[in-house]
Amino acid sequence: MTTTTLLANAQVITGLDDDPVPSGSVLVQDGLVRAVGPGVEAPGDAVVIDCTGKTVLPGLVDCHEHLLGRSRYAEGTGDVDEPDATWAVVVAHHARRCLDQGITTVRVPGSRHAIDLAVRRAVDEGFLVAPRMICAGEAITMTGGHGTGAGVEADGPAECSKAARAQLAKGADFIKVMASGGVGTVRVGEDPTHPELDVEEMAAVVAVARAARKYVTAHADGVEGIENALRAGVTCIEHGIYLTAEQAADMADRDVRLVPTLSTMVNIARRGPEWGLPPEWSRIAEGILEVHRDSFQHALDAGVVFGTGTDGYGDMVDEIIEFTTYGLSPMRALQAATRDAARIAMPGADFGVLAVDRPADILVVNGDPLADLAHLREVALVMTAGRLVRVG
Repeated sequence: MTTTTLLANAQVITGLDDDPVPSGSVLVQDGLVRAVGPGVEAPGDAVVIDCTGKTVLPGLVDCHEHLLGRSRYAEGTGDVDEPDATWAVVVAHHARRCLDQGITTVRVPGSRHAIDLAVRRAVDEGFLVAPRMICAGEAITMTGGHGTGAGVEADGPAECSKAARAQLAKGADFIKVMASGGVGTVRVGEDPTHPELDVEEMAAVVAVARAARKYVTAHADGVEGIENALRAGVTCIEHGIYLTAEQAADMADRDVRLVPTLSTMVNIARRGPEWGLPPEWSRIAEGILEVHRDSFQHALDAGVVFGTGTDGYGDMVDEIIEFTTYGLSPMRALQAATRDAARIAMPGADFGVLAVDRPADILVVNGDPLADLAHLREVALVMTAGRLVRVG
């Protein structure tokens, strides 16, 4: 049955380089955008939704979200002894919460026992309502490495190749590797500046992924870990806390993208005790806030493509607002959360913008986010693939 909806009389932000349309409409039919702009007329069978005083924009894209919330499940230590079925319910719950916030695509860079792939299958088969899920299965880490509780341990190029092939066999959309320690420590002595998987190990994963026409992203905080990941040929860097100006220039030259997760580190530093996180996490995060800001500035100066990611402890709206503290306009920050984040999550993506014959992943908010990005929290309507999943 054909479903046609007209979102009428709104400010429309397409996510492209166009100026916003002050009084425009978006026509949706069969899950796709069919017309955008002023003067769009509704067919006789269309459901017309008056969006006066509201803004229509592409659904937001979170490029780094494990869908475990700020709970004991999210700490990645392996100490939470629950059956996989329980973990799946937790992931499904947080996926729905993302959708209610206007996040219509979630990239999951690693999940315990590849739970993300199981939940995605349930979504694809219509058993769950959730954002589009782009999944890595289990992240690949060294023995005892960062994220070992939610990843698969592998040592040496041969084991890393086999681990990558195992994730692809399960249906992974991309592969995640751990190039360094992290702020969310999982073992005594872990430090975000310490390298973990080496160049040869990560290069083996990259070779497997490229053969399958997939890409590899690297958790990489310290300078050496970032350098190893870049030399191995990864497509994206997660966090990049100690990224140097020279490394940023190299990334820009080779079109390696960045998901900085700025609000994640701020929240771990400032709100970790409130959330019951390990004290070591907050101590480390507090110590890297300034250098992390410097590293993201290096990326901006070099022209690196970047996108939004929350990593459980961040917040999508806070992340977008954080971008503007570097002098970016609200429009440019919104593009990082829609068009550019989509390109990072799935190279060649057709979502992330409002354009003819593109997927109708749509967020409608009260007010004008270009005047105040906090309006992004005032969700009036969410649509995914043309399906209304939240109204009011």
